[in-house]
Amino acid sequence: MPSTLAKERTLDDQYHTFLHDVIHGLRQAQKTLPCKYFYDARGSRLFEEICLLDEYYLTRTEYSILRSSGKSIAEALSTYTEIIEPGAGSCQKVQLLLKQLPTLPRYIPLEISVDALEHAITTLKERFPTLRVQPVAGDFTAQACLDEVSTLCQSGRRLVFFPGSTIGNFNRTEALGVLRSLKALAGPTGALLLGADLIKDRQRLLAAYDDKRGVTAEFNKNILRRINHDLNANFDVDDGFKHRAIFNEGLSRIEMQLVACREQTVNVAGEKMDFHRGEVIHTENSHKYSEQSIAELASAADMEIHRAWKDPQGDFGVFLLGQK
Repeated sequence: MPSTLAKERTLDDQYHTFLHDVIHGLRQAQKTLPCKYFYDARGSRLFEEICLLDEYYLTRTEYSILRSSGKSIAEALSTYTEIIEPGAGSCQKVQLLLKQLPTLPRYIPLEISVDALEHAITTLKERFPTLRVQPVAGDFTAQACLDEVSTLCQSGRRLVFFPGSTIGNFNRTEALGVLRSLKALAGPTGALLLGADLIKDRQRLLAAYDDKRGVTAEFNKNILRRINHDLNANFDVDDGFKHRAIFNEGLSRIEMQLVACREQTVNVAGEKMDFHRGEVIHTENSHKYSEQSIAELASAADMEIHRAWKDPQGDFGVFLLGQK
C-alpha cells in the first residue's frame, strides 16, 4: 500500500480533481456531476443498502451468475495468470472467481478510494494467503493509472475483470474508449470479463433506480452532501433538490437527475452557481444492453464475445471478450 506521504499526495490530487470536475460540470448548459463521486463512505454504505432492495436486481443477479456458473467461468479462465480489476471497490465479486481459481498467482485491484482499497486488501490476504495482491490507488478512467498498472503486469495472460455493469455509466463513445483502454491493459493474449445489465421491462428498470423506501434518492443526493463536506459548499440537500429517474428510450438508458426545487444560488469553494426552479443536474447514466449491442460495441473495439453467461430470466449478462 502507499506510504503516508504518498497517500497524502493522492488525497490532495483527488481533492483538486474533484473540485475541478464539480465546477466544470456545474458550469455546463446541462449541469452534470460525475457519478464516480457518489462513493464516499456514506455513499458506499447507501449503495450496499440499495443492493439489498427488492427492486434492485442487478447486484444479486450478477452474484448469482458468478456462483451458479462459477465452474464454467473458471474453466474459461484457467490459463490466465493474473486478474486486474479497475474500480475494484470492496473486491467482493472477484472473490467468487478467486475461490474457483485457487492457483491464480496474482490479483491487481485498482480503486480510487484508498481507504476502501486498504480494507479490501486486508480481507483478501486473510482469505487467499497464497495470492499475491498488488493494489493500485487511482482512477481507472485516467490513462496514467492504467499505465501504472501496466508496469506491474508480467508476461503471462491477463484477465481484466469489469463487473457491475459499470460500462453502462458511459455513453457509447466513452464506453468504446473504456473497452479499448481495457483491451490494451489486457494485452495481446488477454481478455476482458464484462458484466452488463440487459434490456427489460421499463417499469422494472425505473423501480431499480427509484425505490419505494427512497434509498436511491438518498444515494443520489449524497453527492451534494459530499460536495458540501469536501469542497465547502452549501447545497440545501434536504429541501433544495429532489431525486428523479427517467428512462431515455432513444439512448436505452436510465438517467438519474437532481432537480432544483426552487430558484437558488449555491457557493462551491467560493464559486457561485445559480439554479432556476426545475433545473436538472444530470448525475448518472445506466445504459442497458442486448447481447447484440454488446457484440457490436466489442467489435468496434476489435474484440468479440468468446463466451456468455446469463441468469435464467435474461436480466444480466457476464461476457468474456477477447481478440477477434
